Amino acid sequence: MKAIAYLRVSTNEQGKSGLGFEAQHTDIIAFCESNDIELIDTVSEVASAKGDYKNRAALNALLVRCKKEKFALIVSKLDRLSRDVESIANLVNDKSIRFIVAQIGLDADNFQIHLFASLAQKERDWISQRTKAALKAKKERAQRDGVELKLGNRTNLDVAQSKGRSVQIDNANAYAANLKDLLTGYQSQGKSLHEMARQLNQIGVKTARGGEWYAKSVSNVISRFDA
Repeated sequence: MKAIAYLRVSTNEQGKSGLGFEAQHTDIIAFCESNDIELIDTVSEVASAKGDYKNRAALNALLVRCKKEKFALIVSKLDRLSRDVESIANLVNDKSIRFIVAQIGLDADNFQIHLFASLAQKERDWISQRTKAALKAKKERAQRDGVELKLGNRTNLDVAQSKGRSVQIDNANAYAANLKDLLTGYQSQGKSLHEMARQLNQIGVKTARGGEWYAKSVSNVISRFDA
């Protein structure tokens, strides 16, 4: 099988740094070598995942080329194509192009990629809604308990800082609670911490600070389940 890689980052800063492109390219090369795929070319683009994918010149030129020359189009992660389920559906509905997502695997066909995008979006929405609800409830409880302090002296400052740390801990525990069902499900499947981190990154779930997952960050969340 012959394929062309599509690499995308969201900002000019990411594009100039090369770090985003380099990581994607490394993943794709390793995947192609493991699955006997001949990588013909690589196309890079700096563009947002939001909005209509038809506004991305490099991607659309690549789609035309893949269709004409019968090459598969390969990305490292699904969100490199788009974060929008409708856009993913429109892309993979074109049966004349084979789409491959390295982190999903070679066995997933275009229809399965569409389903995966839909499930990932549902999971992101569900986690976001539960997190927002939990944080809202804690904020309301804090207001009822009168945690607002006037910082007129050092004692009040120390108390305020302590309250701030307490709120951070509560927020971290709330976020962990929202992920408990998902992570315990992964545990029941025998997934390692590294595998769980990879799965969370794959479906687009961010850490509480908005970053990517690693084995250590997964372990930290799991340690809060009984908090």
